[in-house]
Amino acid sequence: MSHADLTFAAWMALPDEAAGRTAAAIARRIDARLVGTSPQVYANQVGRVALFERDTIRYALVPGGTVQLGYDADRFAPSDRQLADFAESAAEWDLSGPLNRFVAEVTSAPRQVDLPARLVAVRSEEADALLADLDDSDEAYDHAGLMAGLGSRGLRPPTPDEWEYACGAGASSLFRWGDDYPEGEPYGDVPLIQEPNLFGLVIADDPYRSEFTTEPAVLVGGDGGSALCGGYGSFLSWLTLATAYREADLADAIYDGGLVGETPVRPVLEIP
Repeated sequence: MSHADLTFAAWMALPDEAAGRTAAAIARRIDARLVGTSPQVYANQVGRVALFERDTIRYALVPGGTVQLGYDADRFAPSDRQLADFAESAAEWDLSGPLNRFVAEVTSAPRQVDLPARLVAVRSEEADALLADLDDSDEAYDHAGLMAGLGSRGLRPPTPDEWEYACGAGASSLFRWGDDYPEGEPYGDVPLIQEPNLFGLVIADDPYRSEFTTEPAVLVGGDGGSALCGGYGSFLSWLTLATAYREADLADAIYDGGLVGETPVRPVLEIP
């Protein structure tokens, strides 16, 4: 079996010694340094993390397999706080309800997909930093240039499906930790969002840091800070960090505003 076929269940079923050997074999295949393997606990779920380094970027193993993605808004049971906060925002910003329908409109639809195992950067990187040693041409500042620049380093962004699974790690809830969120704004030192998730990734941790995917129009992990900076209310600000959240207008703002170089991307290393 190719290591690209490694599923989460198979990865977790390995004894510790065998998991270490598997991670070491993956490191050799991609010419990376194995940092180590260790247990990982997040939101009362138990996993196992394998960390690697290559060219100063740290990566985590994200197993593949047939996985469930998207969010079923019909099963969302909002708390009284969420309902009240959305009602206040809806009245101020003329948003249409009910809340479940609104959530359905801004999250990807439930679906099953087949994904390969791969290495995913633990943290996102600004495109400028990743492409600094490449030709400083206008082509580098659109999506095609970003893809070409990463490709020259043997990297690529995640697909939208890959990013979503890497973020949620199989969780069916609105956020990777559950359907509700902590008090306060989703910015700064807040529990849950800055902690490495079940795969060891620091992801969807800042609504300003929306990330590129392989699809030019699909940015994930935030809304560029629009809801938070615009004062749209706690629910709408936190919602931008939901695993399946989609911001329809962000791509136009990034490309038209010349912000490609300042926008993060999370490099992916494929496992041959």
